[in-house]
Amino acid sequence: MKDNKKKRFGIKTSSRKKGKLKPLERFTPKKAEDNRDWKEKLFKHRAQIVTRVGIFVAVMILAALFFYIRYLNKEYTAYETLSSVENRVVTGARVEVLGDKFLIYGNDGAKCIDSKGEVIWNVTYEMQNPKVDIDNNVVGIADYNGSTIHMMDTQSVLGEISTGMPIRLFRVSAKGLAIAVLDDSQKMPIYIYGTDGEQKAFFYTTMRNSGYPISVCISESGHLVGISYLYEDAASYKTNIAFYNFGEVGQNKTDNLVSGNTYANAIVPCIEFVENSKVVAVADNRLMVYSGEEIPTSTGEVLVQEEIQAVFFGKEYVALVHNNTEGDERYRIDIYNGDGECEDTVYYNEEYSEMFFDDGRLIIYGPEYFYIHNVNGIDKYKGELGPGVLAVMPTNVSNRFVVVTNESIDTIELR
Repeated sequence: MKDNKKKRFGIKTSSRKKGKLKPLERFTPKKAEDNRDWKEKLFKHRAQIVTRVGIFVAVMILAALFFYIRYLNKEYTAYETLSSVENRVVTGARVEVLGDKFLIYGNDGAKCIDSKGEVIWNVTYEMQNPKVDIDNNVVGIADYNGSTIHMMDTQSVLGEISTGMPIRLFRVSAKGLAIAVLDDSQKMPIYIYGTDGEQKAFFYTTMRNSGYPISVCISESGHLVGISYLYEDAASYKTNIAFYNFGEVGQNKTDNLVSGNTYANAIVPCIEFVENSKVVAVADNRLMVYSGEEIPTSTGEVLVQEEIQAVFFGKEYVALVHNNTEGDERYRIDIYNGDGECEDTVYYNEEYSEMFFDDGRLIIYGPEYFYIHNVNGIDKYKGELGPGVLAVMPTNVSNRFVVVTNESIDTIELR
């Protein structure tokens, strides 16, 4: 009988000699050794790739840091006019930056133009003393003691708001809302409107209970409102700061009042949202900070010894302008952050029309002079820019600006 078991795999083991088994015996150890060598080579290759990538990233970071530091320390001494278009501004008209456009307005109307002088929209009205408020791309125009608020943005006319009562104060938000303090003999109604004129919310105040509203602010979202009330009697005066919430949090509160503070012997003519949940108020003798997305509360206070000549608000900073009592410069400008900390002090000697903050820079301009200062940094530019400068707008290129004068719109680049 044949042995089927031996034939199962076709290997006749019984007929092989011992010497012929050596190659098979050596095969398995050699394969394991090759696997170890391959793994070591793969590990070294990957390590080299990681090292090279790390070196490349480090070099790019150092290069970026080098150019950033170079940018921060670069000073400009002159400028070049890259383009210019004719644009005559009539005598008495005022110019404001509106987003990436310009607002030109006067007693008989307003228009929005771009950097090429093209008219985006045009509205007509008759006002004795037009007041303008701008929040990002939205602008409101109303006459003191008038009863209409014209609402526009950088693209179109949004609508007209008819209050039916004389306007004492008003502000607008980037969401297209307007808050107006009105006069109704004994009472002072305060309304929040949409651009279509619809009343979104309202409440009443009286001189006897709250005082006279002298400043008002509204958050970008439109649901938080801050009001500064001046209260006087025969013997003394004080200011009441009140915050109202027109969202869910304030629905169960009387008149939506959620918080407030009283300051004896202080007048607070300026109150402003520097962020959607942070407010800075400036009195004649102090600076106050409030924080809170729903219920703003006092989080800081700084006493100010010198008389404040002017206040300028930005999204990150607040500038207080004082007459300089030491040295040759005319003005001392203290720059505070949103927490009420003084971060920088600038001395300035020229006549100015406006100052504002842009991307960590304080920018000041007047009829003929232009000044740029990096907060906590160096002076980037000091020099003439005029004559007849009415407005200056930064661009997305840090050293390039659009300048409106009495006769033209110029795009300049600092050198």
